[in-house]
Parts: sequence; structure tokens; C-alpha cells
Amino acid sequence: MKGLTPTQERVVEFISSFRTENSIPPTVREIADHFGYKSTNAVRQHLRLIEQKGRLRLWPNKARGIEVLSDLKDGPRHTSTGSVEVPILGKVAAGTPITAVENHEGTIALDKNFFRGADLFTLRVNGLSMVNAGILDGDIVVINKQDTPEIGEIMAVSVNNEVTLKRYYIEGNDVLLKAENPHFKDIRVPLDQNDVTICGKMVGVLRQT
Repeated sequence: MKGLTPTQERVVEFISSFRTENSIPPTVREIADHFGYKSTNAVRQHLRLIEQKGRLRLWPNKARGIEVLSDLKDGPRHTSTGSVEVPILGKVAAGTPITAVENHEGTIALDKNFFRGADLFTLRVNGLSMVNAGILDGDIVVINKQDTPEIGEIMAVSVNNEVTLKRYYIEGNDVLLKAENPHFKDIRVPLDQNDVTICGKMVGVLRQT
């Protein structure tokens, strides 16, 4: 993967930190305003070049369709602030829930500038139910461990001792675990069901190339 220019690195760092602070990516206009560009054309050119170098995915026709990726092929990235080693704990279903078996596969180094959380771990994705959120089969998702849900966020959730990755909502007296693929059914369980456990919130995606 070709390296980024210093300006492109700053753009990626801003997108990542904006996503961490606001739970959504910035718009092209917000990026332009941050860097003092009068026109968004310069930002769009940077984004296209960064995408070609494998650090972003751009989703057309979406105001906030910018996703930061990390390239695992050349090893972990290191910055002046260093990196953190986090465990790879097996698989999570992006489809029908899979049996929750914690299988420690080792560790992976994550750049602290891109993945923030007090207690991070990673899971390999199995399935295609979250493709419209930019999560593909075989990706590695970075999870910040927490036991409380955040409405509308992508959460790793254990249901009947099976783990799935879905957007978390509450509708009436039910928990709605919503897929990001119209070919997959959402999962609905009663709020008072005792065997629903929040494993954590997704804070990033890694892709092997």
C-alpha cells in the first residue's frame, strides 16, 4: 500500500477523531471547514487518493459516507503516540448468531489515534448482514467492551449465548437488533429477556488486503 502524504494523514486523523467524538463521520464540507478550504473539491480529491491507497472507503450518495480502514497486510501502523496490543477473540456473526466461544487467536496492534476505548478487543466477522454499514465477511471489527447499549450504534450482543453484530434499537417492549442488509432479518427479543448481554460497541473495522 502506498504511503499517505502528511496532509492526507491529517485528513484521516481528523475523520477518525471526528467519528470518535460524534459517533458519525464528518461531511466533506465539515472537513473543508476544519482545514480552511473554501471549496470542497480539494477535499474530494484528497479523499479519492486516500481511498486508492486503501485507507478509506467512500460510499456514494451518502452525506457522511466516509469510512476509515486500516491495512493489515503490511503490519500494524505506529505513530508518535504509539499503539496498543489488543486480543483477537474469535468470530462474531453478521448474519445468523453464532455460538459464543471465546477463542483467543493472539493479539493485534492498533493505532491509538484511530481506535479509542478503555477496553478494546477484536472479532472476526462471519456473514454479510452488515454490508451496508461497510462491514464485510472476513473483516475484523474493533469492539470497546461495555455492558450498556447505545441506541442506533453497532453493538456486539449475545442472545441465548450466541453473539451477533447489529445496530441496537428499542421498539416498545423489545430490543431490535437491526441488520444493514435487506436480505437478512432483524432480530427482536423482549427487553426483559435475561439472556441478552451487551458485549461492546464497535469502534472500527480492519480489512486484510
